[in-house]
Amino acid sequence: MTERERQILLWITQNPMISQNELAELAGITRSSVAVHISNLIKKGYLRGRGYIVAPPSYVAVIGAVNMDVFGVASHRIVGGSSNEGHVFYKLGGVGRNIALNLCRLDVPNYLVTVYGDDYNGELFKSDAVRNGMDITYSRQLTGVGTSTYLYVNQPDGDRMVGLDDMGINGNITPDFLEERRSVVDNADRVVIDSNLSQQAIDWVYDNCDRPVFAKSVSVNKARRLLSRPERLDTLVLDFVEAEVLSGVKVTDEESARRCADVLIRRGVRNVCVHGSNKGMLYRNADESVYFPLSGKASSDRNTNGAGASAVAALTWARGLGCGFGESGRLAVAAASLTAESNEAVNPGMSADLLRERAERFRS
Repeated sequence: MTERERQILLWITQNPMISQNELAELAGITRSSVAVHISNLIKKGYLRGRGYIVAPPSYVAVIGAVNMDVFGVASHRIVGGSSNEGHVFYKLGGVGRNIALNLCRLDVPNYLVTVYGDDYNGELFKSDAVRNGMDITYSRQLTGVGTSTYLYVNQPDGDRMVGLDDMGINGNITPDFLEERRSVVDNADRVVIDSNLSQQAIDWVYDNCDRPVFAKSVSVNKARRLLSRPERLDTLVLDFVEAEVLSGVKVTDEESARRCADVLIRRGVRNVCVHGSNKGMLYRNADESVYFPLSGKASSDRNTNGAGASAVAALTWARGLGCGFGESGRLAVAAASLTAESNEAVNPGMSADLLRERAERFRS
């Protein structure tokens, strides 16, 4: 099978009713060329005639942001109003991108639906996606627009002191943009979103997606967007600060995390995962609850920015495997623990085997 045939087969698998004209537009070729490729796929046995009868693969659709993260980690406790010693990093990130990359490392087929610019950072993201096997077929590179950027400073233990985001480009992920990609959402087994999306985009997912929706809260200023239709959320992952904003409960320990989760569950969210960078993680639903202290050796330049995204990926992966509630929670906290050991938003060593091995440390 040629690469072009493989690409066309993937689109047909996602949407067996797709027309040859639609395939031509996606591929950037003529309809007659598409017809030749389809004829070859039929001859090779990948398609069974004109009905495009194929078994749809299992995959996850991730709709969210990609960023260039510019962050500093202080060498000592930060003193306000003064220069502080530390280390500064430039790393690709973004919650949507981090979740999609973690899923790739866990061998979960997925499509990242996002937007990025035609600047240096956008080109860097595109080449990085190819290098890591991320499928960005349904993403769009915009002309004359800068790729989303997130600037933040951490204490030595990973606690965030301040963050500043320049993410206006995400406003281009509109309901019309998503409608054009409806087939990839409709045919996904699970859908993941983050609150970098506009309220209109989030509501489009809630109104049009009948698959389990997993969500990662991002920023106290954006977190409330996810609760416009809380009953549509299968799983919500949020940190202690965001949890207080959404529930009204100040989260400092296991007991307060439980009270926070109970508020969100009463509002309709089915599963809640609340985590603190150096405190603990609670995974709870109406019937079951598990709590884990977050421990383990951190790197000298600790970056916990990707911990929540890795937890979302682990919970999404666990659902696909049919894991039980407690095992799913262990995998989530294991993913967060592994992420905190790297200054990358996604631990380069992340894998299914390593995640299972780390999860054993949290088995009581």
